[in-house]
Amino acid sequence: MGNASTSVSSATPPPNLRPALVNGQPCWLDCPSWCSEDHVAASVRFIEDVSHSSPAVDLLVPREAGVAQLLLSARLVSDDAGPLLAVEVGDPTDVYGPAVSADVLADRLVAFAEQVRELGLAAGIR
Repeated sequence: MGNASTSVSSATPPPNLRPALVNGQPCWLDCPSWCSEDHVAASVRFIEDVSHSSPAVDLLVPREAGVAQLLLSARLVSDDAGPLLAVEVGDPTDVYGPAVSADVLADRLVAFAEQVRELGLAAGIR
């Protein structure tokens, strides 16, 4: 008689497998590596309603008295066709006076652009 051997899989779950709550039932979702959503807290009724988004990168500019104000914000979001880059604009009617110099604004725009580029790279968007 031959030896019967049983093999236990040592495979680990995919690294982007995350818990979720769908219609009150716990399950596991394969999330994009850039997703930062808490799918348990954002309980949905149907699995098709699950969305993915990345942390936002923000362009803040100083205003009077050193108070920072949001000028632009970008994040990755999911769509049936794949990841999209969502950009939100702060109040476009604001006038940025002496509180922010042209050099400071230019430096922050360059840094923001690099962060947006990194978001795109993380999602394969060029």
